[in-house]
Amino acid sequence: MTAPDPSTLTRDLLERAIETSEFTRFMGTRLSHFENGRVEIEIDLKPILTQHHGYAHGAVIGYLADTVSAWAAASVAGDVVTAEYKLNLLAPAKGETLWARGEVLRAGRRQVVVRADVYARSGGEDTLVAAALATISPVGGRPGREEKA
Repeated sequence: MTAPDPSTLTRDLLERAIETSEFTRFMGTRLSHFENGRVEIEIDLKPILTQHHGYAHGAVIGYLADTVSAWAAASVAGDVVTAEYKLNLLAPAKGETLWARGEVLRAGRRQVVVRADVYARSGGEDTLVAAALATISPVGGRPGREEKA
């Protein structure tokens, strides 16, 4: 019997997270790209997610940066939680879609460092609206690997 591919297990875990997390479902999060160490997600920018100037609320940008960072880390480390992240807001987020890319910079046993970029898509053009650096902590075993007693 062949062991399951760890990346398939992780992708399945992330897709289940979308189904089981009320907040993730409320945000309308879609997993648009998945590979070990790199994940992309997207949401539609609905009026309920904007602030008084009509731009995406900063909390929405933070959600995307946090989520894509954790999911990129999970792709190499299994079950994780965010320990911290720093977010730089670079431009107003306006358009039809917001999307984010998380890329693992370094994965260790105790922490995974991830860079996340958040973009707004308007009329087919992407604008970088935020950049983040996150520290993600593994909290369980890596998918597809047996835990040692």
